Amino acid sequence: MPKIHFTKEALFYIEDVVFWYEKQRLGLSYDFELCLEAGIEEILRNPDAFQKK
Repeated sequence: MPKIHFTKEALFYIEDVVFWYEKQRLGLSYDFELCLEAGIEEILRNPDAFQKK
């Protein structure tokens, strides 16, 4: 199974986005995290469908 690696900058950016969503509405960051996880799972299931960076 392929692995996905995130740069430190990407992880900091994701953390900032999570905090931003939570400021917009309580619990909204949870919805964002679910969508992020779903996207990562889709990439892992079908890695050739996505561009490598």
